[in-house]
Amino acid sequence: MRLLKWACLTLLGIGFLATPAWAGTVLRPSALLAKPESYQSQIVRVTGIVANHKLRRTGAHKCVQYFTMKDEAAAITAVHGASCAGAKNALRNRDIVTVEALFDWAPGKSGSLKVHSILSKVAPSAQ
Repeated sequence: MRLLKWACLTLLGIGFLATPAWAGTVLRPSALLAKPESYQSQIVRVTGIVANHKLRRTGAHKCVQYFTMKDEAAAITAVHGASCAGAKNALRNRDIVTVEALFDWAPGKSGSLKVHSILSKVAPSAQ
């Protein structure tokens, strides 16, 4: 019983300490595109402003969101598969988002993000 308590406490402690270290750095599009070869085919976290948002239906219950993530110096295209049922919660132009995505880049190309998840979304304040 003591061993079980010790193991649980140890795992809990490792979980608290490891989470910040494993969370990864959040990049802006300009930082990602400044050294794209460093991030090729890797999962990255990127924060930017949504522009050129389009929602397309691809099946009975599946939709795809196409958008550009931009900052003050650069922009990158992104694609995110989603359920059409959640379409009213879809991204909108000018939202500030942080995504976790697979970065795809090849020399001479601008690069793109295949979004696995949207980690945060902040709508712009009403003007």
